[in-house]
Amino acid sequence: MAAKKKKVAGGGGKTSTPKARRVTVLPARRRNVDPGWAWDDRLPLSQAKQIGNTIYVSGQIAYDSDGKLVGEGDMKLQTRQVFDNIRDVLESAGSSLKDIVKITTYITDGSKFMDMLAVRSEIFGNDPPASTAVVVAGLAFPALLIEVEAIAITRA
Repeated sequence: MAAKKKKVAGGGGKTSTPKARRVTVLPARRRNVDPGWAWDDRLPLSQAKQIGNTIYVSGQIAYDSDGKLVGEGDMKLQTRQVFDNIRDVLESAGSSLKDIVKITTYITDGSKFMDMLAVRSEIFGNDPPASTAVVVAGLAFPALLIEVEAIAITRA
């Protein structure tokens, strides 16, 4: 849209374009979210990144806070641990599982999809987030059956 031109007083018919207003946009607050687990300190990643009031949770796996696998071969146990981890990360950022708006789930065995959904239903009840589920050939570490990443909001 072109700016309206105004006549300049005493300018012999000359016109000028009004100056554009300057709007100062402050950068969104950015921070790494660390739930305090020692096992991940050697990895080049953040468990979550908060930008403004949005929290992007990295893919969570079925490792407990000591870095030990929980529920080898058991999709339900691994799914519970994954969501326990997501809860811990979100609480470190002043948020909660109720604030999740989107999840992406990766599973290695499509035959265990309903087991994962059963646990997810326990967690989210009648208010599930938007979600995507993908069956993959494998995850980063052996024996992992599931990995879930999440996007949440916070009022803090």
